[in-house]
Amino acid sequence: MRRLANPEPEPAVDATAQELRRTLDLLLPIRRQRLNRSERQLREQEQALRQLEEQRERADEQLHERQQRYQQLKAGFAQQNCGVRQASYLLERALEQEQQALKNVHGGRLTLQEIDRAQLERQQHVEEARQETRQRQREVEKLEFLLQQEVNE
Repeated sequence: MRRLANPEPEPAVDATAQELRRTLDLLLPIRRQRLNRSERQLREQEQALRQLEEQRERADEQLHERQQRYQQLKAGFAQQNCGVRQASYLLERALEQEQQALKNVHGGRLTLQEIDRAQLERQQHVEEARQETRQRQREVEKLEFLLQQEVNE
């Protein structure tokens, strides 16, 4: 009968496998926690984006109302003041109302631009959160795969 010269490498492999298993068992809950945190951040970013979309809709409606008001004042100004003799302060008051309405329209447009910029920024944050979540998911899947390989061996 022939004896193997080195029968002890097998326990060394077992010690290495056990150490790997312990490391994987330690890492998996950490990676799952990171995945959960990433998913939560993604949900928060998506919710913030939805809120901005709702805010934009409201601002768009307000702008439309302001534009209509301005057009009404403008049309009314021409009808009420053309060819009519009146005190200059009445004419100035009507003109101030029209100018104020125009300023409101301009302010509404600026608000929409600000919301649009915020939406673009938030969309970038959402995409970054999605990428991070996908990365965290891959990390968890890799560890689960390695643990499954350890069990099968």
